[in-house]
Amino acid sequence: MEGASVTLRAYLRIFRERWRLVVLVVVLATGVAILITALMPKTYEASVQVFVTSNSSDTGNTSQYDPVAAAQNQVSTFASLIGSPDVAKAVKSDLNLSLTPNQIRDKLTADAPPAQTIVNIHATDRSPAVAANLANSAAKEFSSMIEKLKTPTDATKSTVHLTPTSHADSPSSPISPNATLNIAFGVILGLLVGAALAVARDVLDNRIKSVDELAKLTGRPAMGVVIEDPQAGRSPIASRAGPRNPRAENFRQLRANLQFADLDHHPRVIAITSSVPTEGKTMVAMNLASTLAEAGFTVCLVDADLRRPTVAKTLGLASPVGLTSVLIGQITLSEALQSAGTNFYVLSSGPTPPNPSEVLASSYVREVVRSLLDLVDYVVLDTAPLLPVADGSEVAALADGTLLVARHKLTTDAQVKRAMVSLTGVGATLMGVVLNGVSTKRGAGEYEYGYSYYRDAPRRGNPRSRGDSGSDRSRGEESTAGAHSQSDDDAAEQARIEEKA
Repeated sequence: MEGASVTLRAYLRIFRERWRLVVLVVVLATGVAILITALMPKTYEASVQVFVTSNSSDTGNTSQYDPVAAAQNQVSTFASLIGSPDVAKAVKSDLNLSLTPNQIRDKLTADAPPAQTIVNIHATDRSPAVAANLANSAAKEFSSMIEKLKTPTDATKSTVHLTPTSHADSPSSPISPNATLNIAFGVILGLLVGAALAVARDVLDNRIKSVDELAKLTGRPAMGVVIEDPQAGRSPIASRAGPRNPRAENFRQLRANLQFADLDHHPRVIAITSSVPTEGKTMVAMNLASTLAEAGFTVCLVDADLRRPTVAKTLGLASPVGLTSVLIGQITLSEALQSAGTNFYVLSSGPTPPNPSEVLASSYVREVVRSLLDLVDYVVLDTAPLLPVADGSEVAALADGTLLVARHKLTTDAQVKRAMVSLTGVGATLMGVVLNGVSTKRGAGEYEYGYSYYRDAPRRGNPRSRGDSGSDRSRGEESTAGAHSQSDDDAAEQARIEEKA
């Protein structure tokens, strides 16, 4: 039953996401049905009822011979005689038609309702007037022929009389084509074809459509799902858009999952990467760093995408100096750090070097990252995409763990597989995956949480001792310090970092 329900949910998701395709095919099929109906030649049918009676001259023995029963027994036989050559020839002569007797026979049919003494004669033609004339003539000639055939030679036998009970008029509407039936067939056919195309497109579509699919493809746990938010451009840090912002809750869930990712070897240097550009890795990196700082940890976000750095610009920070400036000794590490909020620091990329891959692969970058660990609890590295250049994999190799970001219905499974190969090639540790940009309009209900019950998360302690000169200060004291104004916190923290540096 569980497998069946999963399949049903999968089909419902397909139809929910591709309903426009199904509707389009239904409209096209219905339009074709209407067009065919309009172009098909119209056929009209006219009908006449003939009443059959039988009488007997043997009136002294009515109990053994019932005239009505005799007529009922014979009407079905009479109906089959409407197609006889004699009737067709008589109708041809009566109406002076150019049709052959066989063509006339094809236009005439008859039926006899059970337990009745009635024969229904039907005539069809493309002209309603011709159909009416054929029906009337056929009824007259048919009755005459039957009465001649049943004329008795013995006065004690019954005599059959056939009397038309109505006159066929020209029909006002055709019996063929049947517009209602054709349109209904077009709608049903359109639904079937549209559903088949929707399923086929979904099967052939190799874009990532769910976080479960992404986790299964990579063999790594799903660390988080980030919903699509039109306001993200104006509020890149989700938690600053309001404590109950849905996207902010997504990143808090990511933070919680990350803290339980590896209890034995808790990652403190975390690289955020993606397969290709525009998947939202920088947004995930900024918000992960911000939510870690929100929980009371000291965090440094390093913009290690030296080709297209965007962190400083997005956060409204200056970027004349940064990582590359520290590497060449132009500025000290503590001087290069910029405050982006309480417990939240940013090391921008700095001037773009001519050889970013070689710079990031150098031992100097590793030394800078390790130096940062003496100053902060977490280092979050925003890397370049893995597939266009080698920079991303070089940075991922420096981290304790890497998160791979994929964008919903944009990233393909082939891109994810190539990204996995790139990370494996440098020995990077892929902790898990994050699916970004999941639509909340259709099919995203499974990713939503109860925001109305959200309360600000309590500040948490350092996951492990850093072993530096300032580590003797407890996290509880830091939480108490959080009660002061943000400016006081920033100043105190900056002073502590400068002292350690």
